[in-house]
Amino acid sequence: MAAVSLETTELETLVESALTNPRTGMELLNLLRVKNGKLANPSNFGRGDLTRPGDSVWRAALAGVQADLNA
Repeated sequence: MAAVSLETTELETLVESALTNPRTGMELLNLLRVKNGKLANPSNFGRGDLTRPGDSVWRAALAGVQADLNA
């Protein structure tokens, strides 16, 4: 998948907000899902419906983002 240029200050704000406001988190998740070619979750989709990626999955994703930020 091709890397996408992101404004890191905006991303930081969204992640901070998502940690404290579930609605922001769900909106951010849907934005990313659509960008990745998936369907957006319905509006009644809640935190209890989320998948819980295992440690190896989220650590690999974080390492990939870190590599992109360092490029």
